[in-house]
Amino acid sequence: MSKKLVIVTGYFGAPIEEESRKIAEERGFAFLSLDREIEKRDGRSITRLCMMNGEHGYRNQEYEILNELNESPDTDGLVVACGDGVLYDDMSREIAEANELVIVGGDLSDGELWDRAKAQVSSYHAFMAFGSEEEKRVAFEKYLDRQRSLFEKVGGKND
Repeated sequence: MSKKLVIVTGYFGAPIEEESRKIAEERGFAFLSLDREIEKRDGRSITRLCMMNGEHGYRNQEYEILNELNESPDTDGLVVACGDGVLYDDMSREIAEANELVIVGGDLSDGELWDRAKAQVSSYHAFMAFGSEEEKRVAFEKYLDRQRSLFEKVGGKND
């Protein structure tokens, strides 16, 4: 049996988890939220984990779980919803590129992504916690520019 992971990520504010669930249902695959799995194993929220261990500590946990799933002979037909920054880690990106990679939100305008990002109850992105709305928006747009550059380089199927 061949191993099959579908790694779903996307722009900050994009409906990554919703699209992941939809893909899993359409294909008859299992679904896993990487962030929920990290929280379950670690016992802390993603926000708390980033506050205590920094983004690097969080990215290490993302990689460890992705690697475990990728290496497991029992992993077959699994859709993994990943946070918007998973591809910034070289090792996690290698796993994503070795499997099927879906990038969500490329069809949404910056304004739609911004509205969705603001509506999130919590975010581990520090720039969303401090400053005026205008300052947050400027930081958000700079982050989107970095994401676009990375996603164009990596490729992947865009939904």
